[in-house]
Order: sequence, then structure tokens, then C-alpha cells
Amino acid sequence: MTDLEATEKTNTSSPDAELPLQTNEDGSALCTSQFHMVVDQLKDKEKMLASLGAYSESSEGAGGVRHRKRTKPAEPSEEEFVFLDVTADNEIEAHKMEQNYMFGFKKWKSHVTKRPLDERSEIVKTLYEQPKKVKPFIHSTLSVGNVLYALLIGWWLALVYLLVALLMLITIIGRHHAKFCWALSQYFLWPFGKFVKERTCYELEEISEPVDEKEPLLSNGISASHDSASSLTGSNSLPAYVKKESNECWESKSSDATTSVSIIDMHYKGVRSDSGYWRRPSTYVWLILGCPILLLAHAIVIMATGLMVVFIPISKLNIIAVRKVLLLPPEKLRINKTSDFKSDDCTYSLEVVMCSYQAVNVYYYKYTVDGMNIILFNMLLFVVCTIILGYADTSNVVAHPIVKFVMGLVAIIPLAYYIGMGITSISAQSTNAVGAVLNATFGSIVELILYVSMLVKMKDPRTASTCYNTLVKSALVGTLLVTMLFIPGISMVVGGIKHSVQRFNMKTASVSSTLLFISIAGMFSPTIFNKVYGIFSCQNCTSTIYNMTVQDGFQCNECSQTFDPDSSFYADKVRPIVYICAALQLLAYIVGLIFTLKTHSHVLEEQLQLPAGSQEHTMMHWGRIKSTVILLCAVIMMSLCAEVVVQNIEPVLSISSVPDMFFGVTLLAIVPDIPEMVNGVQFALKNNINLSIDIGSSVAVQVTLLQVPILILADAIYPLHFYMIFSDVHMWSVIISAIIMNYIFIDGKSNYFQGAMLCIVYFMLLSMYFFAIDSDYNGCIPG
Repeated sequence: MTDLEATEKTNTSSPDAELPLQTNEDGSALCTSQFHMVVDQLKDKEKMLASLGAYSESSEGAGGVRHRKRTKPAEPSEEEFVFLDVTADNEIEAHKMEQNYMFGFKKWKSHVTKRPLDERSEIVKTLYEQPKKVKPFIHSTLSVGNVLYALLIGWWLALVYLLVALLMLITIIGRHHAKFCWALSQYFLWPFGKFVKERTCYELEEISEPVDEKEPLLSNGISASHDSASSLTGSNSLPAYVKKESNECWESKSSDATTSVSIIDMHYKGVRSDSGYWRRPSTYVWLILGCPILLLAHAIVIMATGLMVVFIPISKLNIIAVRKVLLLPPEKLRINKTSDFKSDDCTYSLEVVMCSYQAVNVYYYKYTVDGMNIILFNMLLFVVCTIILGYADTSNVVAHPIVKFVMGLVAIIPLAYYIGMGITSISAQSTNAVGAVLNATFGSIVELILYVSMLVKMKDPRTASTCYNTLVKSALVGTLLVTMLFIPGISMVVGGIKHSVQRFNMKTASVSSTLLFISIAGMFSPTIFNKVYGIFSCQNCTSTIYNMTVQDGFQCNECSQTFDPDSSFYADKVRPIVYICAALQLLAYIVGLIFTLKTHSHVLEEQLQLPAGSQEHTMMHWGRIKSTVILLCAVIMMSLCAEVVVQNIEPVLSISSVPDMFFGVTLLAIVPDIPEMVNGVQFALKNNINLSIDIGSSVAVQVTLLQVPILILADAIYPLHFYMIFSDVHMWSVIISAIIMNYIFIDGKSNYFQGAMLCIVYFMLLSMYFFAIDSDYNGCIPG
């Protein structure tokens, strides 16, 4: 047995036996005491890591094989919880994110600054590209979207071009434009896999500037797909979108140029020779007879495809046709198939005007126009139609009142987004104090305009039969139900499906829940007082008579509590409580702002992790002035649309069999809160369920601490018949919702199961409202 085998046997039989000698990696000797010191240090470190949950030990067999079992690291404690761990693009975005967590501020997901396109995904980049990129495409262009284009648009647009071609042919002088229209009719019937190019003619003119030998006048390798907006006149080279070929290729086209000169001996600049086209009589015949018809056809296509969103690629083609193709000289138009395109072809010297491969792109729902989503931008059409029909068609000849009502409700959605974007943009560029005042004044402007319009409408004797005050109270309660149950619920469902389990800050959730309970108590205190000490009304009563003696009591079959705003009980007892509660609710809102913005602002700063990027080259979608103008315009249009909704709501209620309470709890409450729903879902998808929950709580607090007191104040100044006395179904629905929401948030975690339960409770309460019975109590109070 060798010395090495003896040593191994000793080590195996007694792991703790003293080792005579060990060596380092470099072969130097290491004494036994030093070796055991290193082993002890490793064991101590191992025990420390095991106590922290990094891994556990177990021994198997005689050799004591050690297994390290990795476990999930411990979750951060509540004190270590942070709101965000993302990096803001710039200081303005960081300021907006900080305000998202402050009391009294709108929670806004969309960017208020422009994001560089090169930092976006490849899918988003393709959405903003102009359809000019030519690439060898040998695959089939037959697809469902392309076929739909041919069936819905292509055939009649080609037919219009054919009719215009016939018209120009009749004029004889416009026969060249007839060929021009014939070629374009074939293109627009099926534009896929083809590209339109302009045969650019250049004159080489001598100029007196010195020649820069380091930068040649004409060079190779510039792609034909580059931007075509470069200026031609006064440039020392041909446009960037034209590939400059070798001298031989350029001189081979000398027939299209005024002069062919060697570019080695002299310095020249490229100038387009299009001036002769505008001196032809046929050009003006074309502009008078042909162009207007085609402009109208293209305008219809642009509007229709833009509204359908997914057909925006077709809209871009038609915009290019209007801006450039229709103004081209006929002899310069060339249309080729992309399959015939060759990289070494001299046709690269021709400017590519447009090229398309597909009619439909489903990702265009991400497209934005001036910072606003394309779908919301398109919905502004409803705003225009609502205002025109609502105030021009007062006799309902063009549109039925139900149509006007629906259009008015839909018009509120984009206006609510524009108001929210305006508030957020100004707040992000201003101090927190300015943002708090702005959010307090304009944060609930959409709902307040709608509610005040309905209450004013109730004073009209022609519509006195409609319970507008019931609709307003139902809308207020419906907003509370949506924000406490549905918005957190649907956000948890969407976020839970994507991220399994999401965590949120229990401290902020408990603070929001506490403030919400307090605000609900203030909102329903007059109702509780009226319930306890109010007046009862009884029907079918008979006096109790014993032994021919009339007793003081009565026996009644039906008794119910009534509310009379003209009674002395309301004037002396209930009204002071209403004013006191409204004043205290406003005071609670002000205290919350002072706590967040002044005395305890450092708490939020310590918990936020917002490492902002550089503010260089930061560009706002909307500056302060632009945001202010858009905000004011949106508020004015919101007032006009709300008036149209109120003017046409009575016919809807008269033909509907559902109770007024259900109508207010659903439509009138949900439509103004759609931006909050969308923002909540977007935050949940980004694994920020904390803000999704906070959205619901903040809106509910604004309803109770701002909207209700403001309505009470408006009623005190100008009687609107709004009394802060709610029915039992309203009061218990809100209390139950607050308790359930607080119970769901108790563990600081959320998943799709909890969100589904919140949504189920919400729909249960809606079913109760659907079968509710409208009564005179808390209903129509004539005045």
C-alpha cells in the first residue's frame, strides 16, 4: 500500500482525523493547523448561510455526501417594501411616477414624454415606418387582410381611376394622364408586392463653391428606402433616397438629363427639372377635372381605413398618393413588382414613392397620435358628431334621441382621457403643490359636469317626472362600487394570470382603506341619522277600538320611512348634519394633501426607487401651454356632450324596463371611469398591482371627499334638489364593498382568485340593482 492510499484510507475512516500535510494549488506546503483553520472558517460560513435559508445540509452514506438545496430567498419585510424598482426614462417621468403614489393625484400609466423610436421594439418601429422600403419579396401576397382590402376598397377605387382615365381620354389633351390613371387603377386594385417609383431627372449645373475632395459628389451604396424628404435645391449631392450609381450608369441615362458631364473634372449639383410640367395646359385640365374626383375617393379611403385602425397601412398609401403621386408628371411614373427588384439595377436611381406588402397589421392598436392612442384619437369623431347632432338637430329629424344619447356617452370616453392626460402633463412639469390643486379642481370635472347637468335639468318642468337626483345618487354609489370592487378585481385577474402572485404594500393599502372607511362614514352619516330619527309614513291604518272606546293607537298594514325636505325635521336636524359632514370631508381631503406633500413627503421619497435617466433631449408630448389649451377645450366639449346626454336621457328611460337605479349604477358610473379601468389593468400587467389597487381607492376617496361635498355646496348656492340622504340599498352596498375590499387586502398579496371574487361580488350587487324597485323615497322630489 502506498503512502497516498494510506492517507486516503485514514481520511475515509475518520473524517475528523488530523491530516498530516496538505498542499496549496501552487504545490507549496500547508501545515495541518492552517488547513483546519480554513476548514473551520468554511463550516462557520456554511452554517451562517444555512441559517439565512440559502441552503440546507444532509449526509448520505459513509462518505457524508453533502447536498445543497437551494431555496427561494426570503421575501422582503414590510419595512423593506418599495413601490417601484424600475428606471424612469427621464426626470419628468420620474416626477410623474412619484406623483402616482401621492394622495390626491391621478394615477396615469401612459408616458407624458416622447420615447425615442430606436429604443422601442421592432414591432413598434415598423408601425411608424413609411411604406417605401423595397425588398426582394418572392413569397405570395395572398392573405386574408389583402383579400379583404380588394373586396372592400380595391375594386371601387380602381373603378374610380378607370372612370377618370376615360374622362381624361375624352379631353384628348389629357391622354397622358389617362395612361397615368390606367396604371394606378391596376396598382390600387392589388398594390401588394409592387412599388411605385418616380423617374427623377437631374440637370448637372456648375457651381462656384470649392470642391471637397474628401467627400465626393456622387457615391454608391445609399439605399432607396431612405426618407424622401431631403431637399433637392441647393444641395451638393443627389437626394439621400436615391442610390447613386457609377458614372457609367448615370451617363447611360443622359437622355433624361439636360447635360451629361464628367463629375471628376468639375463640381456640380443635382437639380430636378420638373418646371416644364407646370407650364403644360394638360396639367391644369388634370387638376380641374381629374384630381378632385380622386382626392375625394382617397379621402374616403383614408378616413375609413384610419378608423378601422388595422388598415392603417392602406391609409398611409393613400396619403402618399394624395401628397405626391397625383402631382407627378405622367411620364415619370413607374410601377414594378418587387420580385423584379435587383440590388445592382440602375432603377435604384429612381425614387421609391410607395411600396406595400400587407393591408392589415393587428399591432396598430399600439399606434399613437401626438401621445394619444389611435383608438382614442379616432373616438374624437363621436365628439364632433355629438355636438353637431345635439345642437343642430333639436327636432330629432336626423338622429333619434337614443342615438344621440349613446353617441354622447361614447364621446365622454376620449374626452376623459384627454382631460386626464392634460392634468398629468401639467402636473409632471410643475411642483407637487400645483399638481395637487390641478387634480383637486379638474380631477373630478367629468363626473361633476355630468351630475350638475342632470340636477339642473330636473328643474325643467317638462322633465320633472324624471328622477335625475336618483340617477345622480346611483351614479355616485356606482362609482364607489366600480372603484372598490371591479377595478381592483379585474386588475388582479389580469395581473394574476400573467404574474401568478403579485405583492403590494400593506401599509399604503391599510391607510387607503382607513381613509375610505372614514369618508364613507361621513357620506352616510346623515342617512343613518335620518333612519334613526326620521319620519315614518303608514298606510291602510285602522284605529283600535275596545268596548266601544277609541284607544290612542292605530293598527297599520304598511309603514315606511319618508323623507320630506320641506319638513322642519330636515331643516332643523338633518341639514346642519349634511353641511357639517360636507365641510369635514373637504377638511379631510386638505389634511391628506398636507400630510402627503408637506409634513411626511420624506416617507414617500425613502420608499420610492426611481433612478431617473438623463433629462437631455427630453421632449414632451404636450408642453404646459399646449396641455392647458387641450385641457380647457376638452372640458368645454365635455360640458357640451354632457348636456346632449342629459337632454336625451329621458326617452331612453321611458322605453327601458330597467330601474333608474340600475341605469345610474352601471352606465353613468362606468363610462367616466373607463380611463381608470384601463390604467389599472396596464399597471397590473407591468406587475405593479400596488397602483392598480390605489387607483380604485383614490377615485373612491375623491367621490366621497370631493364630489359629494361639491354637490352639496352647489345645492346650497343654487337649489338643485340634491340631498345627502341615500336609500338602504345604496348604503349597505357600499359598506359591504368596503369590508370585502379591506378583507381581501389583508395579506399583502393578490392573485386571480381574489380578483375573481371581487368581480363576482360586484356583479352580485348589480343583479340586486337590476331587480330593485324605484320608489318615491329618495327619488323624485318636485320643487
